[in-house]
Amino acid sequence: MELEAKVRLLEKQKTFLEQQASVAAKKAIIFDMMIDIAEKEYQIDIRKNSSPEQSTTLKNNKNKQ
Repeated sequence: MELEAKVRLLEKQKTFLEQQASVAAKKAIIFDMMIDIAEKEYQIDIRKNSSPEQSTTLKNNKNKQ
C-alpha cells in the first residue's frame, strides 16, 4: 500500500512537472516572437551574438570584480 501511494504521488508530480515544462516552452516561443517583432519594428538588434572568446573574457572580468 505504501509503495502504491508513493507511485501515485510520483505520477502526480511527473504530470505537474510535464505541464510546467510545456508552459515554459510556450513562454520561450512567445518571448522569441516578441523579440523578433521588436527587432523588426524598431530596426535594432536585441539579440547580440558574441564570440566564445568575448563571453569568457566577460565572465573573467566579472569574477575579478
